[in-house]
Amino acid sequence: MERPLECKTLLEILGENLNCYNTCSAIHTPSYKDDSTLKGCLVAHVALTLIEMQRITSYFKRSLYRIFTVSRIEKNIKQTEDGFWDSLLSISFLHDIGKLIDQYVTCTYSSKVYNLYEKSIDRCISTKKYVKHHQVSAVITRRTLRKVLLDDDIALKMAYAILFHHEAVDWKTIEQSILLSSYLHEALSPLSQFSYTTAYDRLFLFEQNLRKVLNQLQIKNIITQSQYLFLVKILNCAISELKDNQGINLRMDQELDTEKIREPKYITPALALYRFIYLTDNRAASARSEYWFKIVQQVNWNELEEVAQQIQKQLKQKRYYYIALSAIPEGLS
Repeated sequence: MERPLECKTLLEILGENLNCYNTCSAIHTPSYKDDSTLKGCLVAHVALTLIEMQRITSYFKRSLYRIFTVSRIEKNIKQTEDGFWDSLLSISFLHDIGKLIDQYVTCTYSSKVYNLYEKSIDRCISTKKYVKHHQVSAVITRRTLRKVLLDDDIALKMAYAILFHHEAVDWKTIEQSILLSSYLHEALSPLSQFSYTTAYDRLFLFEQNLRKVLNQLQIKNIITQSQYLFLVKILNCAISELKDNQGINLRMDQELDTEKIREPKYITPALALYRFIYLTDNRAASARSEYWFKIVQQVNWNELEEVAQQIQKQLKQKRYYYIALSAIPEGLS
């Protein structure tokens, strides 16, 4: 099959071929839906998101560290800026880890394509319940990070940020209901609960192929060796959490401590990180048509007064309504 555009963009950045484990990941781990049809490659999307995070390190590293730790100075936290940034990089795949569940994948693809997962399809069809992948991602993020970081405070803030990054999905529900009045009511109410299932074969392919890509990113010096080792550790734990928590009825108010979200020390860093995720996620997703990085290179930077107009024109033509070009990486201009 032809490689998805996300994969082609990643290969251009890496400058070499990438042989996926046994079969193309895109067939089993799509990254987005287009009119209910699943497309793209989640492994490639995750890698591009990670690359975008590294491109804007200097813009966000110190500020996010301060926002997350300002209320904890008196506790003499031992985590450095570099260690904290490594933790944030794990969001590159944690923010979409919920796309690996059966309810996201096999309920849309036909059973002919997914003959490997017939049992998973049967379970999925029998439940007939829509599960939001960002809710799964948020729960798995908290469970994963508090185990690896041994810091539930940071884990919860990151889980909130991941939950928020697809808030548009919940707002659609709110706008169509006369009973719901707020985003938090919908996202974290006691009635907001779910259970999911997942195919081990899919998890295995995702883990193996993402590990290969992470290794290539390390070889290309896009991430350091310590970052590579940390990300693999987080990845292994997240996959285990996905397996261990399937079939369990998960209540969002209990999993994400509803009362804490209203406290400034939680909501402030969560919203700051949400904007960071939104930025890098959208930049990575732009590769599904034409990568934003190519677009800004077409801008004539010698005519500074026309730069804004040029960018606006390009965005309008390519239908990129928001990829936050206000934080253009150093070296482009």
